[in-house]
Parts: sequence; structure tokens; C-alpha cells
Amino acid sequence: MVRTKITARIPPDLAETLRQIAVVKDTSVSDLVEDAILKSLSNRGEAEQQALMVKLDTILRRLSAVEKAQETHFELSAHAARFTMSVTPEVPDADRAGLNARGATRFQNVMQAIIARLAGGKSVWRENFTDTAPRQAVGVHAE
Repeated sequence: MVRTKITARIPPDLAETLRQIAVVKDTSVSDLVEDAILKSLSNRGEAEQQALMVKLDTILRRLSAVEKAQETHFELSAHAARFTMSVTPEVPDADRAGLNARGATRFQNVMQAIIARLAGGKSVWRENFTDTAPRQAVGVHAE
């Protein structure tokens, strides 16, 4: 193995200790220093790996919360659609085009309002269900 020479300044008592350990272990001071450096770097890698694992666990918990929220939203939307379809009267063919046009306009207005609120950093979710929002349910007053 090719090695590069480096010079390091250490206290005399540490240098003597290294020499004595090298004699006892029947190895060179260079090998001892190399092992110490590798061990130090590998420990640092473990700490970084543990920090990364903590971050990944946090992300996983947040993604699980998002998944649960999406599932709840999907269920609510599905039940709302079923209910709406079950109570909506039939539309006569003659009125269908006008009602479709009015519905398209209303839908476009709702989408623009949603986009504007989200772009402004507002949402029903953020205002009612996040940790930064006050813990106050609709109709319930905090004491």
C-alpha cells in the first residue's frame, strides 16, 4: 500500500505513549495513528448516519400523517359525491347546456379562490389542524 508522509505535532507524553503501545502491539506508530484516524472517522460517520436516521424517521412520520389525511379526504369526497348524486334531481335535456355552463363557471371561481388562498399561505387545513394553528375546533372556545 502506498502511503503519504504527514507531519503532526503532538505533546511529548502522547508521542512516548504511542511508541510504547507500538512496541507492545508489535506494530508501527504510523499504523497506530492510521487506525486511530480511521476509527475516529468511522465514529463520525456513525453519528451522521444516526442523525440521518432520525431525520428519515421524522419524514416517515410526517408522510404517514399526510397519507392518513389524504385517505380521510378521499373518503369524505367519495361520500359527499355519493350523497350529492343521490339527492340531485334529473336535469331536462333542454336545460342541460345552460346548467353545465353555469356549473363550469362556478367551478372555475371555486378553483381560483382555492389557488389564491393557497398562494397566500392560507388553507382550512393550516388554519384548523396544524400545530402552528390555535387548537380550537369550530364552535368550541378555548378556556
